[in-house]
Amino acid sequence: MKMIDRYRSHREATRRARAIERALRQASSPAVRDEIRIIAQRYYG
Repeated sequence: MKMIDRYRSHREATRRARAIERALRQASSPAVRDEIRIIAQRYYG
């Protein structure tokens, strides 16, 4: 993998992680947070 590809991949992973964290902070209820966590776990394996 080229250096630029590694950089792009890392940047995209960071964006996804920040989006998940933001969604968890903005979730109105524990049930919604649980759903977000389940979806994130499915995505990240």
